[in-house]
Amino acid sequence: MANKMNSRVTPLEHTMIGAVGGVMEVCLMQPMVAFKNALQEGRPLPSLTNPLALYRGLLINCGSIAPITASQFGTNRFMERLLTQRTGQELSSLGRFGCAAVAGTVSALVASPTELIIIQQQKKCTPLLQEVKHFAQTYPVYSAFRGLWPCMGRETLYAAGYLGLCPILYDKLQNNGAFKDSPGSAMAIAGVVGGVFAASASHPFDTIKTRMQAHMYSKPEYLTWTSTAQTIYTEGGLLRFWRGLLPRMTRIIAATFILINVRATAVTYLEAQREPPEEQIMPALGQ
Repeated sequence: MANKMNSRVTPLEHTMIGAVGGVMEVCLMQPMVAFKNALQEGRPLPSLTNPLALYRGLLINCGSIAPITASQFGTNRFMERLLTQRTGQELSSLGRFGCAAVAGTVSALVASPTELIIIQQQKKCTPLLQEVKHFAQTYPVYSAFRGLWPCMGRETLYAAGYLGLCPILYDKLQNNGAFKDSPGSAMAIAGVVGGVFAASASHPFDTIKTRMQAHMYSKPEYLTWTSTAQTIYTEGGLLRFWRGLLPRMTRIIAATFILINVRATAVTYLEAQREPPEEQIMPALGQ
């Protein structure tokens, strides 16, 4: 997973890989989103016997996650390539972590408005088109970006965890004698650590965003992200910001494995397809 200056896989191709990986992850982990949102909002959990409740919002979630992960993968690769071209050296661990964080910040511009509709859907049990129409008729256009600032904070830390910390830790473990011949073990440790960091560090921002988007402008205590944070703290102290962490952490750890392995598999395949044939390499070596 180490960053390569001479990688033949372009940022655009990373963008497409991210879209595919994002859809795969959502289809597998959508029930965790339903549980997390219910816990954060303080409403009853959806029934395990009701697939429609567990997968409500799946269509728009796929439609939102695909461009989110696409932008994260593409921006991350673009930033990595830009920095390596500027410095002429392989990126440091700090550089890779920073590129992933920037990718997350950019992706919030897509994540915030689409997740708002998902939360309203799950709260009111309405079909997608009906909810979009109701929202457009009820709120001004700028309301689609309600909760953007906490969403940026969340996506920055989330992407830094799964796109930055996980592959960095994997490479360090692979260079360690104990894990050199155990890529599976190295991936398991890196995936769990990266996923736990991504979930736990970003969760307070996610809780604030969810409350703001769930209540919109109906309650004065949720009008701004600062008043929302103060309200949450008043309800139960600092631990209240991590309510709903377990289902979200479960999802993010799984997402880390899914997305990183999809990327690694796709990049390895594309790189192999672009390797010069051996019979073309040998004459060149003899010249």
